[in-house]
Amino acid sequence: MRPSLKRKGGFTLLETLVAFTILALAMSQLLAAAGGGAQNDSRADFLLRAMRLGQSQLAALGVDGPIQQGETSGRYDDGLYWSLSIEPYRNYNSPTGDSVVASFWTRLTISRPTPRSAPRENLTLTTLKIVTLKEVAR
Repeated sequence: MRPSLKRKGGFTLLETLVAFTILALAMSQLLAAAGGGAQNDSRADFLLRAMRLGQSQLAALGVDGPIQQGETSGRYDDGLYWSLSIEPYRNYNSPTGDSVVASFWTRLTISRPTPRSAPRENLTLTTLKIVTLKEVAR
């Protein structure tokens, strides 16, 4: 009679390696999902800040001073960069032929500083600004 080989309790080396492989795959997917969530949160924060700052800047055009055609750029206090382009659009004349109202096409692009290897994130706001003639810088 042959002696019977009884299996002792525990896992074989192959079973252990398969379990670690499955665990590593699951952990890599979990970390990728968490990293994507952090990127989305960062992007949402940028868009919210840029939208608030940009809307405020566009609303102040013609209020703080006369509107000046051309391009300007600068930096907000929180580090975001902005570039503003103002182009004449159309003047509306009164029945007597005097120009009463002028309109300007404005484009404000807000971007945040990124590393050179990363794609630049931008938010562009455009609006048609209508002002009376006395609010226009000549």
